[in-house]
Amino acid sequence: MGAVERRHRQIVEMDLALLVYANLPKPYWEDAFLTAVYIINRLPTKILNHCSPFEKAYHQKPNYNFMRVFGCACWSNLRPYNKHKFDYRSKTCIFIGYSLSHQGYKCLDLSTSKIFMSRHVIFDELFFPYKSP
Repeated sequence: MGAVERRHRQIVEMDLALLVYANLPKPYWEDAFLTAVYIINRLPTKILNHCSPFEKAYHQKPNYNFMRVFGCACWSNLRPYNKHKFDYRSKTCIFIGYSLSHQGYKCLDLSTSKIFMSRHVIFDELFFPYKSP
């Protein structure tokens, strides 16, 4: 088995582990897949002399303080998305990944199934909304 096949298997297995741990349904496999790739690109590897692919590409250490538990409950700032000043400023959401275009988090609103990108998010990494009865 070649290096590409091993890396692909690692990504798929991490994808499945993220989905199972958060108890998310299969339609969110794509978000779990992108999160798995995001995490793997920031992990140090022996092949790169204990540097991460991110570090080799951008010549700076990745920010591990930015990382959160996939599938946990979060409350994002919804003010930019509101149409009326009396709309809720925040709702219970699920953290489903990282924004690829800027530094922010992807949050899934449970009531509307909309995905919000927000930089200002409060996390509860011990509560998983899909695991609740």
